[in-house]
Amino acid sequence: MRALILDGNKKIRSATDVQVPNCAKGEEEELVLRVKYCSICRTDAKMWFQGQRDLVLPRILGHEICGQKLDSERYYVVWPANTCKKCYYCKNGVENLCSSIQVIGFHRDGGFAEYIKVPKEALIEVPKNVPPEIACMTELLSSAINAVEQVKLQEKQRVLIFGGGPAGLMLGLAGKFFGSEPFIVEKNPEKVRHIEQFCKNANIHLSNAAIGKFDVAINATSDPSTLEAGVLKLNAGGKYCLFSGFTKNVNITSDLLNEIHYRQLTVIGAYGSTKRQMEIALKILESNTETIKLLIHRVISLESVPSVLPEILRGQTLKYVIDLQKSEREDVDGN
Repeated sequence: MRALILDGNKKIRSATDVQVPNCAKGEEEELVLRVKYCSICRTDAKMWFQGQRDLVLPRILGHEICGQKLDSERYYVVWPANTCKKCYYCKNGVENLCSSIQVIGFHRDGGFAEYIKVPKEALIEVPKNVPPEIACMTELLSSAINAVEQVKLQEKQRVLIFGGGPAGLMLGLAGKFFGSEPFIVEKNPEKVRHIEQFCKNANIHLSNAAIGKFDVAINATSDPSTLEAGVLKLNAGGKYCLFSGFTKNVNITSDLLNEIHYRQLTVIGAYGSTKRQMEIALKILESNTETIKLLIHRVISLESVPSVLPEILRGQTLKYVIDLQKSEREDVDGN
């Protein structure tokens, strides 16, 4: 089968002779999925560039997957994790915190390939009216849902979101689903132009600066300055959610800590999602298909992925989606 294999920092290669995975004896709880679409996460680009804490090499990346069982024409999205199912976290609905978790595209091979082996219980059937190229964005939206659930978002609360990339837009969409009033701050004029219609369709405020005070702030950018900026914009008793990891050191001053102390602010992290949150995300996508289409910058072939990773890493585009049936020649021809 065709696949892209990451061997190390900035070392990704295209291979056509990778063995199709199979389920051996003792793996009855797994199955082989034919990958139809896999969207590229900025985390994939970061792993290509500098690695990642949970990444095990060599690895086929890709965790935003929509595919078909070999004996079915129906589409399924994949909750990209396999857990122990026995620990406190697994038994209490926060299985994304399981210490034994094995994540597709990180610990296990992912969707930058024609076929993938996944746990049967990780599959969620896609509604017939949701296009598969849209469905593969379920995982990103589920992570946004995890973030708004961590801050216990309430109706009519004002939510400040730093960053107008795909993650920021999904956080805005999740915020609207929970009845809040999201405000996305994006300073790049070109990116603002790209996301204006999405924000208009979803009734999300968009600006190049944060005006007023907010109940919740969430970073959808790796810029460490958004920590202080967000904390200072919070109402007393407000919450700051660390959604995107910072790529540079954060300067945490005593003044900033005192802001948190005296105004009883909460700083909380959010990472990944649960299968339940994936199911919620798919329902939201079903109600917002036309808006989500605006997130797709381009549908590309598997072989074109290495050429777009630097662009994705710079955070200047929306979503690239891999069509595993598309050839490199079709990309070159512009089809």
